[in-house]
Amino acid sequence: MSDLKVLIIPSWYPTPKQPLTGSFFHEQAQFLQGKEGLDFQVLYGEKKSYTLILWIWVFVKSRLKPTWPISTSKVRQGPTAYGFDIPANRRVPDQLQINLEKKIFLKAYRSLVLSGWVPDLIHAQSGMDAGIYAHHISQETNIPFLIMEHQVFVFHYYSKLRGTLIMDAFQSAQKTAAVSWDERRQVMMNQPQCNPKVIWNLVDEAQYMIDLGKRRKAFTVITLLNSLFIKGAEDFIEAMAIVLQYDPEIRFIMIGKGGDKKSSNVQENLFVRKSKELGIFEKGEFLPVVPRDQISNVLNQAHVFVSPSIQEPHGIAVREAMMCGLPIISTANGGVEDSVTPETGLVVPVKQPETMAAAIIAMKKNYSRYKPERIRELAINQCGKEAFLGSMVDFYHFENQ
Repeated sequence: MSDLKVLIIPSWYPTPKQPLTGSFFHEQAQFLQGKEGLDFQVLYGEKKSYTLILWIWVFVKSRLKPTWPISTSKVRQGPTAYGFDIPANRRVPDQLQINLEKKIFLKAYRSLVLSGWVPDLIHAQSGMDAGIYAHHISQETNIPFLIMEHQVFVFHYYSKLRGTLIMDAFQSAQKTAAVSWDERRQVMMNQPQCNPKVIWNLVDEAQYMIDLGKRRKAFTVITLLNSLFIKGAEDFIEAMAIVLQYDPEIRFIMIGKGGDKKSSNVQENLFVRKSKELGIFEKGEFLPVVPRDQISNVLNQAHVFVSPSIQEPHGIAVREAMMCGLPIISTANGGVEDSVTPETGLVVPVKQPETMAAAIIAMKKNYSRYKPERIRELAINQCGKEAFLGSMVDFYHFENQ
């Protein structure tokens, strides 16, 4: 039996200038490459701002050229990946912008297959906007396509046309998937003509181990998030201020953009500013960036992980913490709830710092109830390598192949 060739079209992907963007798409493809007869290549178009004159020139050129330049130097390799630029200009009507995007993507695809590698299947990582491109290429080539949704499924910042094209893609895809039960519900609320399979994102359990010897003496609460409003950083800090009034010995760690003590940017120093306003700065540790190979070490210094988001499509950081044996306190944010049971943690309402604080205090009192090995086991059963491989092999195979 020959390999099944799968072309991944991601909505975002690591580039030399943005090495962390879409890194989990790269890690998933790298993990699956060569397993169970799967052979991957990646085609990624990165939108870049162009002047109107240059945009018009590229638009004209796109109608004349049969193919489009692609390069392996524009994106991270392993598996083989090709990148190219998609010109964008805010003054251009979205109908014309979409037309250009579809044309360039199809011609970039034609350049890719000139190498002799022709996919049996196209996998769009997120319908926004990879689903549009995968659908268009499928219509022109009769190659079946699939969509897996990873991000918050809202359309208020999309044009009506772009939103319609995304929904058309979901309806036409041979299979669809979502990274949580809540994400699945969101997709079906917008496009009831599809029935997504739930496939939790890959978290490599070999990179996250339980190390109780690293736990700090003081009960420590940790979170990993950025400064976007939807991530709930201010709610977390307000909750910690309440917790510290009750128990001044508790400490907290915040990882992510917002924890830069040296920056004057309001987004990059949000965690620092807010904690100073509430008088708890000295009780916290703020780490703007932690290298991937050090995340397990930092997580193991804490006793509980908190996810304060308003909405979370999946929650990779939560599963990483669970694989280190940490119990979870999460808002009812969607994706994380798939992993929170009475054995693994507590769920609290969104945007209620007082309730979050009460949950932290209660967890500290009843900490012996939570068994690190059991918490790790549940996360591995959902998101570990064996579970992810089995789900993806099933996703890629269907009867009419």
